Amino acid sequence: MSQLVNTYDTYDGAATNREDLHDLISLITPDETPAYSMLNSGARSVKATKHEWPLDSLATPDTSNANVQGFTYTFDPTDAPSKVGNYTQIFDKTWLIAETQEAVDKAGKKSEVAYQKTKKGMEIRIDIEAAILMNQASVAGSGSVPPRMAGLRAWLASNDSMGTNGSSGGFNSSTGVVDAATNGDQRAFTKTILDGVIETTYKSGGSPKKLMVSPYVKRVFSTFMSDTNVAAFRMPLDGKSEGTIVGAADVYLSDFGRIDVIPNRQMARVGASLARNAYLIDDGKARLGWLRRIKEDKDVKKDGDAIPGVLKAEVTLIVDNEAAHGVAADLYGMTASS
Repeated sequence: MSQLVNTYDTYDGAATNREDLHDLISLITPDETPAYSMLNSGARSVKATKHEWPLDSLATPDTSNANVQGFTYTFDPTDAPSKVGNYTQIFDKTWLIAETQEAVDKAGKKSEVAYQKTKKGMEIRIDIEAAILMNQASVAGSGSVPPRMAGLRAWLASNDSMGTNGSSGGFNSSTGVVDAATNGDQRAFTKTILDGVIETTYKSGGSPKKLMVSPYVKRVFSTFMSDTNVAAFRMPLDGKSEGTIVGAADVYLSDFGRIDVIPNRQMARVGASLARNAYLIDDGKARLGWLRRIKEDKDVKKDGDAIPGVLKAEVTLIVDNEAAHGVAADLYGMTASS
């Protein structure tokens, strides 16, 4: 059907027609930070840029511990606790908003400054989340080199299952820093790998209750349901679950206790360098240490027709005892081949 002659339509009036802009900004917010949230719940305040703590362990069982009646005492040597530590890392997020932009009428927000402050607050937590989990060595820093906290992968040396050519990092008592691990050849995540890390962590004295993985590794974990050594998945027929296809598993009842499996989207957003590691975490044996919590700097100098803003924080990762945790390292964490 053709248009009537001389019809004045919206194409002709485009220059003067008002735009239809929805008054809501659709912001994709992958702001979940499960490691940050978990370790912040038991956070402690620190008072120096290098936070240190003592580390001790029980002696190996003495199978020759037997004495005759009336025996004479001999005294065992007393082992002094060792000391480990981590450096604080300074994080920041900034913005600079023209005063004109703050003044004009905007879709989806009344204040550009308030909007950016909220957005940057999410982003700084995400940056800390990534640093917590990275294979990052600790750095003391200097006037020209920023200090860095060691990430969880760098800390874990007792219970790290690695691919071929991989080697452990861990706290270096000679240098006082935490060395990064050397990545090994990547491999597919399997139930055998997971069970092995759980067992070694248990024998080391750990009782991890969380397994933190990338989204892809979470999908691979769910396929363990079809393993011949895994009990068939069952669900009560309560009337609500009928017609539901169950294709996921969220809890692993291992030989050494229940473990909740937590997918972490930030591991995929960082990429293969982070997604390659699946962490067994005893959340009672690790925490954040805040020298300065996330806060807006109210003293930023304004020297033009724009409103500056800065959020900053200084924090470290405290791994009370690295042997309480484990890692299945060098996995294909993004795809079946990466």
